[in-house]
Amino acid sequence: MNLESLVSQMMHMTVVGRLWHWTTDNAQHHVTYENFLTQNDTLVDSVVESALGNDLPIDFSSGVGVQDAKVASYSVEASRKALSEYRDDVVKFQETLSSSDSRGCAELATILDDVIELCSKTLYMLRLK
Repeated sequence: MNLESLVSQMMHMTVVGRLWHWTTDNAQHHVTYENFLTQNDTLVDSVVESALGNDLPIDFSSGVGVQDAKVASYSVEASRKALSEYRDDVVKFQETLSSSDSRGCAELATILDDVIELCSKTLYMLRLK
């Protein structure tokens, strides 16, 4: 289980989502990204605190971080693609949890259900004009 990678990816999406939020000229998308940011940030915190509360190791000194969180220019298509990939990666990570017998994995899987749902709702809202 590589919690560092998951946490880093979740933090990456928060930074990129903030850039989309600032660079869109569509009011609906601006609000959609604000909702995504608020909820994703809370879910990152939930994942980390759940893992630590269940004594699952996370290497903060070298294993967690965000690099190359850049957006050249705003594109709803590019943001939808990135959100879809993020959702797919979370689903894959969730599947690895189901094969683990570590304490706290079921709890983490439940939190990741919320991440998956958040991505799906955000993708839907970005389809609206």
